[in-house]
Amino acid sequence: LYEQFLKDEVPDTSIEALQSPLSMGTQLYQLYDGTLKLWGCKRMLWHRMPIEEKKIQMIPQNQRQFPFSPSNGEDKNEEANTIREDAIDMSPYCKNCSDDSEDNINSKLHCAAELNSMLEKDGFALVRGTGISGNLCDNALRATKSFLHEADESVRRSCLTKDRARRGYSPMATENFASLLGEEGPNDLVKKFRVGPESESSSSSLYQPNAWPSSEVWGDEEAAFFISSIEEYFEQTRLAADYILTAICDGINANNSDHAQSINVLSNQSNNHTSILTLLGYQYGSRHKKGSKGYMRPLVAAHTDVGVITVLLYDSGKCATLQRVADACTADPTTEEWVNINLPAGPCYIDEPVFVVNVGDCLSELTGGSLRSTLHRVMPQPCKKDDNDAARSCLALFVGLEPSASLTLPHSGENMTYEEWRRGRIARATAVLRNSASK
Repeated sequence: LYEQFLKDEVPDTSIEALQSPLSMGTQLYQLYDGTLKLWGCKRMLWHRMPIEEKKIQMIPQNQRQFPFSPSNGEDKNEEANTIREDAIDMSPYCKNCSDDSEDNINSKLHCAAELNSMLEKDGFALVRGTGISGNLCDNALRATKSFLHEADESVRRSCLTKDRARRGYSPMATENFASLLGEEGPNDLVKKFRVGPESESSSSSLYQPNAWPSSEVWGDEEAAFFISSIEEYFEQTRLAADYILTAICDGINANNSDHAQSINVLSNQSNNHTSILTLLGYQYGSRHKKGSKGYMRPLVAAHTDVGVITVLLYDSGKCATLQRVADACTADPTTEEWVNINLPAGPCYIDEPVFVVNVGDCLSELTGGSLRSTLHRVMPQPCKKDDNDAARSCLALFVGLEPSASLTLPHSGENMTYEEWRRGRIARATAVLRNSASK
């Protein structure tokens, strides 16, 4: 039929010739850094509205970069030094706590004001000068990597417990942080190991025996290094956290005497704390397989932390990144505006470690919300499988109070113990998981 009727009218049947110019067509292009660009018509034809490029972007502007560009050592060192310089120096509290000189008192006032300003604004702050040595941090991170990434699974499973949310090993995809916000979502793609205080005299469930990996399965040398490194790091970080809380209380009392009574419990801590140190391991290639765009879902869903404050340290593993919401007032986990939280690596890290400190739900409630318990999550990052530093290892100290510590919540005026408050907070998350499982 073409040869008989159309060849004279349409001699060229190539796709280029057949496609007529589309003056009202819209085309979308991707740049190497992830920026989306429009070409052609940039208006909604029937709605008479402009199509704005900034509203169709999938990646926030401050996070756009070509993921496979060659690394630049000088740039990394410069970035590490900048992060370190911007971190709040806690040495007036952590290193010179007994110095009552006028200079150190003024340094404490400045430190407390700076720390609280950041926590009021973002709910997150970077700190240094904690008194925790770089060698101890390095040992703890190496022990974490050895246990969560390099050891055989049988080593990790030698320290499984009935209550893995408080002690021992928790395998990947067995916990769900989305439930902490009352949301439903897939389980988190992270391996965990927890240690905490032990008490034979208390009946509180917050005190439990620790479960360490078996030397028979792992070997005497490896198990001994792991246990000694993690125990020492736990103790040193817990002491630093006490000083950080003291600085936070000083800053609040200097600016807001209304909360002096409610936060008094934080400055009267005994050694009967319930803080938990959690080791976290993210591995290359972890992605959610099910659902639309599962590969873009967080490895750990957006959530807030349950305790008082969290003190976090992690290595330079490339496969995952910690993010907080850009607007600390946002309570919507589906927001598209997130900010990466980076820590320095290299020699700068060994000389003086930098830690992330963020506000937990308990502290936020005790301050009437003036210090924000900010949404945060862990997202997958593109990297090469053969990178030596692809896997990421983290150590998170979740600071908890003595179970019988008396809390007064400013908004409601309720009085309860810390254990009662925590039990209620966890119960709300557990209810979400039960409802999800029943569907």
